[in-house]
Amino acid sequence: MAVLVVDDHRVFTDALRMSLERQDDVAAVTVAHSAREALARARRVELDAAIIDLDLPDGSGLDVVAALRGLRPGARTIVLTAHARPDLAERAIAAGAAAFLAKEGTLDRVLGALRASAAPVVDVPAALGAIELTPRESDVLRLLGQGREPARIAVELRLSLHTVRGHVKALMAKLGVHSQLEAVVAAHRRGLISVGSRY
Repeated sequence: MAVLVVDDHRVFTDALRMSLERQDDVAAVTVAHSAREALARARRVELDAAIIDLDLPDGSGLDVVAALRGLRPGARTIVLTAHARPDLAERAIAAGAAAFLAKEGTLDRVLGALRASAAPVVDVPAALGAIELTPRESDVLRLLGQGREPARIAVELRLSLHTVRGHVKALMAKLGVHSQLEAVVAAHRRGLISVGSRY
């Protein structure tokens, strides 16, 4: 099996590459540290599988997953991320990923996902009680987690400030909090967002 590893943390990619190269069924491991580099490598070398981080310096790992589906339709793509949230798992599987795994997991779990041939493998931490958010509420919450104020969110999402404030109010009610800051903290604890990340 030929595997492409895509992650911008070089120590991590070195360790994962060495671990993969010790496997009897892994013939070659290629490493890329950006989305652009990953796609360039995928055009040049045959691939059976790819392990892709979501947070890349020049783009989203989800875009790499989708592009690989076109470039290497037979390759099994696995998202391995520190942002193991249900909404991102859904987006990754929709983009064509065969597995969505948390970086906190084990190497055996990654190897199992590489070798699996059945339905998608998804590992996300158990939620602290399900909260149903609308797509727009999710967008507003994500931007709040990135430190945006409602006025800026309104501009970015092309909504009225009144509408954004309504979404913020609904989010606070669903999360059982009384301020935007508390909403961000509660959402982070529940795994709904990753503070400081584009995700």
